[in-house]
Order: sequence, then structure tokens, then C-alpha cells
Amino acid sequence: MEWRGIFPALLTPFTPGGERVDEDQLRQYVEFLIARGVQGLFVNGTNGVGPLLSLEERKRVAEVVVKQVRGRLPVLVQAGAISTAEAAELAKHAQEIGAAGVALVAPYYFEHDEPALAAHFGRVASLIGDFPVFLYHIPANARNDLKPALVRQLAERYPNIVGIKDSSKDFNRLLDYLGLLPAGFKVFVGTDSLVLPALVMGANGAVTGVGNVFPEVMVQLYEAFLADDLDRAREIQFQVIRIREALKGGPPLSTSYFALNWRGLPFGAVRPPFRPLTREEEEKVKRALEGLNLSSQLVASR
Repeated sequence: MEWRGIFPALLTPFTPGGERVDEDQLRQYVEFLIARGVQGLFVNGTNGVGPLLSLEERKRVAEVVVKQVRGRLPVLVQAGAISTAEAAELAKHAQEIGAAGVALVAPYYFEHDEPALAAHFGRVASLIGDFPVFLYHIPANARNDLKPALVRQLAERYPNIVGIKDSSKDFNRLLDYLGLLPAGFKVFVGTDSLVLPALVMGANGAVTGVGNVFPEVMVQLYEAFLADDLDRAREIQFQVIRIREALKGGPPLSTSYFALNWRGLPFGAVRPPFRPLTREEEEKVKRALEGLNLSSQLVASR
């Protein structure tokens, strides 16, 4: 399994009112992303509102995605949770259903010291044998910092801890991971505005929010980088930044749900306490996207 390229951080569609996961729309969404050339999928993360799902819902979302993908590309299931027991349960489930690996966000809400974090990640990694584990660094949300020395310690002690997703928005921290971790350790950037700089400095790929709505743009950026066409890659990176800004015209995540519908892909409701956009916010996002000359219809499959 190749850990490289563009991995959209899947959104989770819900039925009206946010009561249930809309499985039919989730399957359609997976096909939408695969048709546009992404290299992998990241499930139940921040964009997928994993913490708002019950354990059974998280398992079901993972099952639906893995079954729909049918081995065409790697599915990385975010199994991190507030407790070690829940993270272990979700990680074992991801292994059993045939996911390619798991990501583990630091246990959130409470602050933990490094020995506690090391024990937490080590416990989960040990329980799933040689199944690949990516750490997930998002200190603004998790309130726990995964310092490079800790990550290196974990990678050296547990061979199945093979990579990290860095969503710190701190390029210096990303460079620390790239420079200090063992050879072969995979580093994915989780900040869309830093994808090209990260790739240039040796990152393996990106787990992307913009890629949820415009996967083909992120794939074009990655392909331009692989082709060593840095002028084209820079041009696309600036386009990604403009898209990112356009998607800030309303509540977080709700704008992406709206933008998928604007593109022509029926996509479900958000789950409370997230709220749908107001009519004014819809018009603001629509005008911003139209100003970027992006297609308002589904493009032909690649």
C-alpha cells in the first residue's frame, strides 16, 4: 500500500436535521472523489465530525467507505478518541473490516503529559499488531502536543507507527517532523495552504479539506509537483488558497456541504450543533466560488 498523494478528509453527510448518517449519499460521494483521481481517503476525522458520531456510527461510516472503495485505494480510518479503550476498539474494528490503516488523534479535551500520551498510543498500536498507524497532530483541537521527540520515540518502539498527519498549521513543526523522524516515516500535511511547500520539503502527501469539494484541483497540484512543473504547482497552490478563503464565508464545514451541492453533487445535512448556511451566507459563498471560475456542475470522470 502506497502512502502518498492526496487524501480528502471525508465529510459525513446526514439526513435532514442531522439525525442519521446518509449512507447512500456517502457512497455517491466516495465515487465522486475516486473518479477525480485522489490517492486515498481519510475517514472520521475533523472534517468528518468524528467526535460528533457515536462509536457505532463511526464504525458504520468506516464500513460503508471501505466496502464502497473495494480496494481501489487506501482508506485511513481516524480511530482516535477521548479514551484509550474507545480508540483501541475503533482501531481493531478498522483492521477487521479491511481498512488500510488507522490514524490516531491525541486523546482530546484533557491535557496529558508525554508519558501518558506514549502509553496511550503504545497501547493501541500494540493491540493491532502490524496494522499501520498514523499519529494525528492537531493541538488546537486535541489540546495535546505531539512533540517530535515523542513521535520519534513511538516510531522507534512500535514498528507499525509509520506516519503522522500534521494539522498544526505550523510549518516549522512540519519541518521538525520531516527532519527528525526515521527514514521512511510518512509525513502528511493537513493544512491546505501549505501543501506545495510541504511536498517540496519532502512530505508524502496531504490530507485535505479543499479536496473534499474540489478533489481534482488538489490532484492537479500534486501531479504538477510530481512532473517538476513548479510554476504550474505554485499557480494551483494559490488557487487552493483562494478556494480555502471562499469556503470561509459561513460556519466551518457547513460551507463545504453547501459547495458540494452547488457543484451538483447532492449532499446531506450537517449535524448539530453545526448549522446550515443562511440565505445570505449561501449567496456569499456562491459569489466567491463563481469568482474563481470553478465549474458549478460535476465534471466528467477522469
